[in-house]
Order: sequence, then structure tokens, then C-alpha cells
Amino acid sequence: MRYVLVVLLFFGLGALARAQALRDVNYNFLYDPTEPFTLNIKIVRSGSAWTALYNFTLRDSAQRMDQYHITWDLRPSIDEKQGTAIEQSAVKKTVSSGVQQDGEISIPLSASQQVLSVRVLNNAVKRAWMMYRILDPNYPVNTYLMSNGKPVGTNYVKINTGVTLAGDSDNKVISYYEDDFPAAVPAFSEGMAKVARSMEVDSTFALSANQEISFSKPGLYLVQKDTSSAEGLAFRVQDDYPRLARVESLADPLIYICTKQEFEKIKAAKGDKKAFDRVILSVTGNTERAKNLMRNYFKRVEWANAYFTSYKEGWKTDRGMIYILFGLPEEVYKFSDREVWNYKSASLKATFNFVKSSTLFDPDNYVLIREKKFQETWYEKVDLWRNARF
Repeated sequence: MRYVLVVLLFFGLGALARAQALRDVNYNFLYDPTEPFTLNIKIVRSGSAWTALYNFTLRDSAQRMDQYHITWDLRPSIDEKQGTAIEQSAVKKTVSSGVQQDGEISIPLSASQQVLSVRVLNNAVKRAWMMYRILDPNYPVNTYLMSNGKPVGTNYVKINTGVTLAGDSDNKVISYYEDDFPAAVPAFSEGMAKVARSMEVDSTFALSANQEISFSKPGLYLVQKDTSSAEGLAFRVQDDYPRLARVESLADPLIYICTKQEFEKIKAAKGDKKAFDRVILSVTGNTERAKNLMRNYFKRVEWANAYFTSYKEGWKTDRGMIYILFGLPEEVYKFSDREVWNYKSASLKATFNFVKSSTLFDPDNYVLIREKKFQETWYEKVDLWRNARF
């Protein structure tokens, strides 16, 4: 299951938006936090239908909701240039406010794969965006979380936040995994970060549909009808997230730019800000560069957490690692089996390929194809970070 965000020029908008094959468009703005709105789509499969739950939120309250027009269609594949329109009467808008709109769409199940596409038009700025999700009959998610009466659109919830299960009336079993998953290894590494062949469940407990619950332990949770089921919903429970603010939370993400000795000292600080600051100063050489490093680096960490949280924290994923170190790619192309990031600036020319590796814990998991040729580029970028040159 995937979604992509596309910006199209307004000129000839009606024809262009419908005549563009989704696989041929540059999706780099999918990971751009300066876009004027967010559109989260949660797809849930039931016995007879797909349910698409969406949340559209304007980032700037000075914008007007009536400037945006949202339309939906169904396509047989991302190769098709046109789709079958979904009538507005079939879109149930549950909440609408000055900067936010929520709704849901019911789509009959099909034995073959379908693509749900949405267009967002803004006549005032003469732009259009397209987003899509692939409706795969084998997609294992058959329930979703609700909080404060709204679907949870992220792959994580905060500690002690009340949530309920929705999607069907069956009782569920929740499995809790306390595994501290490893951070991604460098792009030139010949080996992958070691992950246990199987994960041991730390605890399980039953939960009734619509029963409110909050989670006091951070980690990975899996909701299933029973523990042998091949379907379910996985999500993380996090504290101090996606923006990391506590000193003790800042140590681990620095693994990508620190030496082994520096990283050990940062970990040994254990929340002691003075000890932590001394190590960062030893890396950058002066206070101003240290401030610039921390401000810019952890802004990237926050975005990586928001965009790429999976069965592990977003900053630990392969895409999160590349995003933190190299920033927003000039080009992002998405295919059925992979995602391609192209960096094409004067100072950096590189292409990173991420192959789709779906699991029950994350149907949208992507793994970087590592290559030795990235070694020089990698260390050059790390050196720039250490000198606070971005």
C-alpha cells in the first residue's frame, strides 16, 4: 500500500491531471515539509469493501479551505493516465472546519489490484496535487485506531494517549514487542544491520472493539484477531516524538555522524546536558557550529520520524537515514516494487534505490540497495555535517 503526492502545473490542468501516468511523475514533494497542506489517507480492508479514511489539514490558518477542491478516482494501475471518477455523493465528509476536513470513502473489493487516486486543486495559486494509494487484495490491514473521535493517520501514537480499535466488531489480541531495533547501517556497508530472525512477544492482552486503551510502554504493538492470523495492524508507541526534545533522546540518532568513541561518550552522558554538550563541541569545534548542527540535524530527524516511522522509529529506517544525511531529493520516483531517489545538485549527484520488502509489521517497508560506490560520498557528507556546513 502506498501513497504519493504530485504537484502539477495549472496550465491545461483538467487534461494534464487526468492524462499523467502516476508512475512517471516526480514525487519529491511527498517528503517536503513546506507543502501548504497535509493529506493523510488510511486504508482498511474489510470482508466486502475498502474504506479510505482521510484527513486534509492546511498548515497555514491564513489559507482558506474553499480554495481547495478535492476529487477522487479509481484506476486499474499506476500506468493508466485516466481513471473512473468517484462521485462526490459517495464521499462522506465527517468533519469540516476552517483548516481541516475529514471524510471516508467506501470502495467495493476487487479480486484485482486497484489504485485510488485523489486530486487537490487550488485555483488561487494555480497548482494541483495528486495522491494515490494502491488497493492490494493481499493488504493485511483490517482495522485502525481512533483517537478523540478521529482515525489516527500516523504509524505511531504517543504514550498514554487514549485510543480505540475500529473497523469491525471482533475482539482483538494485542502483542507487545519491546525490541530495540537497530539503526540503519551506512549506504556503502556490505552487511545489513542485524535483526533477530524472529521476535519474541513480551506480552499479549485482549481488547474489545471500541474499548478505549492507552499504552504506557514504548515499543511495537501488533493488533490481530488471534496470534496466528496473517492480518493485523502494527504501530509504534513513542514518547518525546516525532520531535526529540529531551537530552537522553538525542544520543541515538547521532550515530550516523559520530565516531565510535564519540558515540560511546554521548551515550554515557545519559541525559547530562553538560556532558552531552562537551562531546558535541568536540565534534564541531565551536559553540556556533554546535548550535547549527543540532538545530538542522534534529529538524531532519523530526521529519524522518514523521514520514518514515515503521516497525521501528523513522530515523532508524533506510529512507530516514538517507533523508537525514542528504536531505530532500530533487527527484523521487515510485514503482510497484521500488522507490528511487535522485540527488542532482552541483554538490551532490547520487541515486539511491529502495526495494519494497513488505511484512505483516509494515506492508510499506523499503530496504536500501547498498553499494560500495557510496563510500566517498557518504564520508564527504558526514564531514560537512560535523563542520555544520549544510
